[in-house]
Amino acid sequence: MMTRQERALWAAVIILAAGVLFMGSLVVIRGLEPAAAVHESEEEQGSHEAVASFDGQIITEDEWVKELKRTHGHEMLVQMLNQKAVDAESKVLQIRITPEEFTEKVKADAAGYGSENAYYQAMSAQLGLSHEDVRAEAIYQLTLEKIAIAMVLISDEEVDRYIKQHKDEFEPKKKYELAWIKLKNRKEANNTLDRLGQGEDFGKLAEELSLDEYTRMEGGKLGVVEEDDPFVPGALLDAAKELEAGDIAGPIQLKDDGYAVMQVIDIERPEQPGMDKIHASVRKHLALNEAIPLTQLEAGLREKYGAKLIMKPTS
Repeated sequence: MMTRQERALWAAVIILAAGVLFMGSLVVIRGLEPAAAVHESEEEQGSHEAVASFDGQIITEDEWVKELKRTHGHEMLVQMLNQKAVDAESKVLQIRITPEEFTEKVKADAAGYGSENAYYQAMSAQLGLSHEDVRAEAIYQLTLEKIAIAMVLISDEEVDRYIKQHKDEFEPKKKYELAWIKLKNRKEANNTLDRLGQGEDFGKLAEELSLDEYTRMEGGKLGVVEEDDPFVPGALLDAAKELEAGDIAGPIQLKDDGYAVMQVIDIERPEQPGMDKIHASVRKHLALNEAIPLTQLEAGLREKYGAKLIMKPTS
């Protein structure tokens, strides 16, 4: 499961992937027209259609596309070639992604968003990605990983030894959907509890009172977090362990400074995964550790299938 920091990094990757998918669709639409002809057509004709304006000045589609090519053109082309090379290699190795594998990846990526639907909504609202964009990126990553470990052999003994040495990793962790209101002192926290006791809405009070700028306008929601999440104040997690879904607690003294009032929106108690699933997960983890880095694999596949960049540098 990815941490929230890792998800932030993947968000940047997904943004670029969305652009790649868009540019790829343009390549498909143009069919088999020679690359030189396409380049000449764009240079000669361009597009003067307005796409934006500022203070009476128009930004044309041609200007917009040139800027995209200047800033992200190289990365997009490389990723398009990566996609073609990975597709070609997956056919050679007869690799396919099952619906179950895709479902498991989305479930892992959606951890911390409350639900898979909330995850897709966040990808759409924050990054402009459709379900299909997210699906394409997930399948690409799964396929690349399968190629990377196709020739890596991990023995049953290695798997068993890893499980024995890392037992804590496979204990199902309780998850909490939390919201909080961060306040300056105990008096403000008690006043907030009084207002909640009088029926005021937790989310509206968070927007009005919370000192945490990252969650205030989201009604104080911290999302779904594991019981040992290192990015959530430990005092909140300790308090959550004693509560049930729907409970509100406070004042909770924070380690750094201030106090908090917390709401436990929901609690998820996951089931223990089966040993077959654990073994498969560990085998993949160990194989990826022994495999070459994925970026190096992509470069190798581009070379194997004769991929070349012929785009002229733009300044």
